[in-house]
Amino acid sequence: MVNPSCLIVGAGMSGLACASSLESRGWRVLLLDKGRSAGGRMATRRIGESRLDHGAQFFTTRDARFREVAQQWEASGWVAPWFSEGGHPRYWAKGGMNALAKRLAVRLDVRTECKTERVEPASGGWRVIAADGESFHADALVLTPPAPQSLALLPSNCVPPEITASMGAVDFDPCFALLALLDGPGGVPTPGYARQESGPIEWIADNTQKGVSTGPAALTIHARADFSRAYLDAGQEEVARLLLEAATPWLAAPVTTWQLHRWRYAKPVAVNGPVCLFSKEPAPLAIAGDAFGGARLEGAFLSGLEAAARLIEAFHATNCRLECP
Repeated sequence: MVNPSCLIVGAGMSGLACASSLESRGWRVLLLDKGRSAGGRMATRRIGESRLDHGAQFFTTRDARFREVAQQWEASGWVAPWFSEGGHPRYWAKGGMNALAKRLAVRLDVRTECKTERVEPASGGWRVIAADGESFHADALVLTPPAPQSLALLPSNCVPPEITASMGAVDFDPCFALLALLDGPGGVPTPGYARQESGPIEWIADNTQKGVSTGPAALTIHARADFSRAYLDAGQEEVARLLLEAATPWLAAPVTTWQLHRWRYAKPVAVNGPVCLFSKEPAPLAIAGDAFGGARLEGAFLSGLEAAARLIEAFHATNCRLECP
């Protein structure tokens, strides 16, 4: 099998990292994502003339492999340091986090607005069936959505029980992201990032100070996990009212408009065990994401790399058995 093929469900950081690594080794890769663009939680939203990151706000580099890649992004003008905390620079993406995802995806084969309905073993590989009935087939499969969503795609008794048990053990905290535009500068201190020690708000970021947006303050307010869980099914007006009340110290100008986004699977609660899950049966399958690599953008990247490495190793061993005397 000179050029194996792979389907990757999810074009967030894990999927993009995995696809790039596989393609560099000659694999044929297709990414399928339900969103309008690649990125996943690397999400940026336009409200009028303003641009706001409403998922990941920045990333840090601790692993040498990710640091090297981030340095390449910085040299290309894609990212820049924002501020440092705990000895680690926080990098922001120029044009927004989603712009970085789009740049990483530009040379990859990505099918957007394609929601995966289910996956199943087929002809020695995997078949992915989309919600519109279209199906795709490849020799290997990588699932990168949050673990509960990936588990729901797999048919029962399809993979070894230890894989499904590991996926089922993963829990995520939800998070409300409130996006608010002000009629003037905001009250978030320089460099445009602040944390709240108590109350419903975990932190608040000013996308204008960060450099993502221009004009009046464009705030992203992320709620704490306990608040988000308690109000997960509450009405948007109530959630927005409570968060704006808590954000009063940072609202130096009136709020002109707001939008609320609910991240049901915002952050894995505990990350331990392997960097990705992998099984050769019934056909090569990798499960990747920040739930395994670590609850940061870097963790998602490293999990995607590990998924690619496990697939390459598995197919190399298979080829050697078939071809070596």
